[in-house]
Amino acid sequence: MGSGMRIRSAFQSIVLIAAVVGVGTAAATEKELLDVLLENGTITQEQYDKLLNRKEETVRVEAGPSSKKEDSAVAVTLNKRGLRLKSGDGKFTMRIGGRLHAQVTGHEGDLPADVDGTDGTEIRRARIALSGSVYEDWIWNGEVDFADNETAVKDFWVGYRGLPGTGLYVGHQKQPYSLSVEMSTNDIPFIERSIDNDLIIPFIDRAIGLRTDVAGSHWFLATGVYGEAVDSNRDDDEGWGAAGRFVVAPIHNEKHVVHLGIRSAYRQPSNASDSIRVRDETTHMSNLHIVDTGDIADVKGTALVGAEAALAVGPFSVFGEYNEAFIDRRLGGDLDFDSWHVATTWTITGESRAAAYNMSSGEFKRLTPARDFSISEGGLGAWEFAMRLASLDVNDGPVQGGEEKVLTTALNWYVNPIVRFMFEWSRILDTDDATELRNRAEDLNILQFRAQFMF
Repeated sequence: MGSGMRIRSAFQSIVLIAAVVGVGTAAATEKELLDVLLENGTITQEQYDKLLNRKEETVRVEAGPSSKKEDSAVAVTLNKRGLRLKSGDGKFTMRIGGRLHAQVTGHEGDLPADVDGTDGTEIRRARIALSGSVYEDWIWNGEVDFADNETAVKDFWVGYRGLPGTGLYVGHQKQPYSLSVEMSTNDIPFIERSIDNDLIIPFIDRAIGLRTDVAGSHWFLATGVYGEAVDSNRDDDEGWGAAGRFVVAPIHNEKHVVHLGIRSAYRQPSNASDSIRVRDETTHMSNLHIVDTGDIADVKGTALVGAEAALAVGPFSVFGEYNEAFIDRRLGGDLDFDSWHVATTWTITGESRAAAYNMSSGEFKRLTPARDFSISEGGLGAWEFAMRLASLDVNDGPVQGGEEKVLTTALNWYVNPIVRFMFEWSRILDTDDATELRNRAEDLNILQFRAQFMF
């Protein structure tokens, strides 16, 4: 099925859902009309009963296997969390949501003549998401992205939450490694994740597998075993991997959070593609790579280890992460790469990121304004300043992919819980100067702007 057919199918499903909700509303209106006709003597009581019963049989939507009239009602709500439907008995729910990230990017610097940091506009993400629950304990989620004029499956899984503090999930999903990767792009304080994540994404990106999350009042543990992504190879046996992340938060309340975590992962490539490649991007649109290992062949497996920490005190927060990758090769010698970042945020209008901390997933959710922006009511929304220093080093032995440090500053305006505008400037502070590109990339400036809509 082509991407155009998939897009039409997704939108037709949403229109069908809206139609069912609309029919329920129309049914209430038509009953009122029948009441008026009966009262005016236009129709008889027998005609009234016949028409009303026929209409109820036509529009009634059963929420589950129940004969009780109150169980057939469907509650519909529309708020900052999207469009929600809930059965009368509470056993079935469904939510429709999505996100739109529209971006502008630009580069300014003295790059080699044959290198171009592409500038322009793009739809970075355009997603429609459906999620819900079945018989209360079973949950499901499906999310499709239409950015880049293509269709890509993101989250597509089913889970069980019938055990206290425990979730079991099977399907296409995130692997539990790294605070910044676990956090949604709707919630992180920067337009893109930092370059240190380019060391780990080739190994722990979304994949099909089984994941288990367990949480207590001050700790969180997630582990999983995975195959490959939905677009995996068809020429040979798939590769496989495993990942785990453990977080403790001895302090977490509306104003203060202390977050500490460790993690590890392993990835063995498929027999058909036993090579890997690690490289950065100055922006998603430009595909300009300052650091690039090229294809590293004869890889038996890659082990990742890392640590993370975060502190939130009132309107201030500090985040830090470290990663190290150990690459085991059949020939050519083993390799050891590392990366890290440190970031800080200050909410100028006083909101605290601590209030958005979620112990059940060991991460920070989106910042919510204390007062939404409103000209009539004088609300400013929430304003946040953020700064980040990140490093990526993929030089070891015969592989000299490069070393890079990038400083990023950002100003974010949270108009309300759904709309956010982001202004960002990044500067490449330092490289290893081993190539003309890396030498001249020093002091390269990257400007980005995003208009974000999510629900």
